[in-house]
Amino acid sequence: MERIRAERAPAERYPAAFARLRTLVEASAAPSLETSIGGLLERVALTTSEGVEADPHRVNLLTLHAAKGLEFSRVCVVGVEDYLLPGYRAIEEDIQPEIEESRRLLYVGMTRAKDRLVLTRSELREGRPSGGSMFLSEIGLTPVAP
Repeated sequence: MERIRAERAPAERYPAAFARLRTLVEASAAPSLETSIGGLLERVALTTSEGVEADPHRVNLLTLHAAKGLEFSRVCVVGVEDYLLPGYRAIEEDIQPEIEESRRLLYVGMTRAKDRLVLTRSELREGRPSGGSMFLSEIGLTPVAP
């Protein structure tokens, strides 16, 4: 606990990252929280990591779009389940271009791992079974219980 208390705050350790985050949050200001969050997520999804060297001693959170072209020792792709990847609307309305784009993005995420790949899914989402992942079953993978 003493070591943790003695450490500098994250904003002091990573001033450039916090400045970028502050800029993103300020640029996403909107009349409602829902609109603000939507704007923030849209801006983050469109941000690229080109030319950024990943620190080998920390966890990097990236969108599947931003991971393109990068490699990591270990990769975890969270939420690999129906109605998240691809989205609900794409499946329900059978929007093939969106389904194909989601398939491609999952492939991008999976191929970023050099040593270990972990794909996670929730068994239940909002109290309902989340299903499998149509993409994983296409390549012969089945979920494993913990």
